Amino acid sequence: MGLSLAAALPHAAQAQTTKPNRVVSINPFLPLAGYFQGEFEQRVKDNLAVAFSVSSIKLDDRYTNADVKLRLYPQERGLQGFAVAAGLGYGRIKNDNIDVTCPAIPGVVCEPSRASVSGATFSVEMHYQWLLGKSSNTSLTMGGGAKRYYVDEQNGQFDTFQRFVPTLRLTVGYAFK
Repeated sequence: MGLSLAAALPHAAQAQTTKPNRVVSINPFLPLAGYFQGEFEQRVKDNLAVAFSVSSIKLDDRYTNADVKLRLYPQERGLQGFAVAAGLGYGRIKNDNIDVTCPAIPGVVCEPSRASVSGATFSVEMHYQWLLGKSSNTSLTMGGGAKRYYVDEQNGQFDTFQRFVPTLRLTVGYAFK
């Protein structure tokens, strides 16, 4: 009995120390439409992780972002379960279809022009992340939140862009030590 217990203890200790500390994930559906959303997350403590995310998606305008997020896992299961996060980042909003009135001929619209603005962003999100499989190496994450853009309008060209946008997250990834 003592020998079998001693043999099982190293295996149990190894199973506890091999839980993943990092997750790399992407939204598998967005590339089909020409967009991208991806993230790298590193566990800092059992209840805390830091994530770096990038995304590019087109709503009315194209929104491109890079964010650093501090993520809290209140159940203290690190990278698993319910989490809330706050993020700071940098975003760019680009519009390819701004009509510009031709200065030479009043009332005539010239070809559409390109315009963009960029600046700081702040985001909040909630999600649930599962680590699946025998070795917990497959991640599935679903969630949502909101992002605020702190950008200046340039010459009134971006009167209609959204400064406050909802965010959704559906990612599949690889979790590793």
